[in-house]
Amino acid sequence: MNTVSRDNRLVETNETMGGVRALRGGRMAPPARSGGFLALAAGFLLVPGCSLEGFLNRTDSLGGDSAGNRGLVGVIVINNTDARAIFTMGTYDDLDQFTLPDSELFGAESDGQRLEAGGDTGLMNMDCARVFSIGGAGLIDAIQNNDPDFPDALDEPALVPGVYFSSSSLDSLNAALPTAGFAAGFEARLGVDFPCDALLIVRLEINDVGPEEFRVDFEIISP
Repeated sequence: MNTVSRDNRLVETNETMGGVRALRGGRMAPPARSGGFLALAAGFLLVPGCSLEGFLNRTDSLGGDSAGNRGLVGVIVINNTDARAIFTMGTYDDLDQFTLPDSELFGAESDGQRLEAGGDTGLMNMDCARVFSIGGAGLIDAIQNNDPDFPDALDEPALVPGVYFSSSSLDSLNAALPTAGFAAGFEARLGVDFPCDALLIVRLEINDVGPEEFRVDFEIISP
């Protein structure tokens, strides 16, 4: 598999190997479409403020075996850094203001989910939705606005923008603080960056360039 994004910007490699499409920053070239589809998309683009990527994101299938049901995406986060990663990840529909995202939180609680240096989350299945995010503002807002038990039922220190990296011990007051550094939040969009039933592989890496100490790399294995 190829190493992917740097500074959360797109660099399309146009490589497909064994079903793996390498990406940078979660931006994938739109798949080939039929003439009728492209004509519909062209009409959509005539609407002010609309784009082809926006059209693909809003119209791509959410999967599922019947109307109203959703498919899944598999997610693995691999921490290739020397620090604990503190973050929230999830899938959600960004135009839906009333539904709780399907989310997972990784903090520094001894009895909670943690992603320590050199570790990984294992395979996690999440609802297919319009947006997959790690530490994005839209995801954090959707959780805070729609979870009736917030903040008591959640690891609130993990609801942070982007990804915090802590080198402090678990018994330290700084265990969930970015004592080692920070990575900017990341978002990928259905129909543009991934399809339903794909495997999303996220790697947390030390950043050799750019303003942050760490970065989020992303690639997919297509279904």
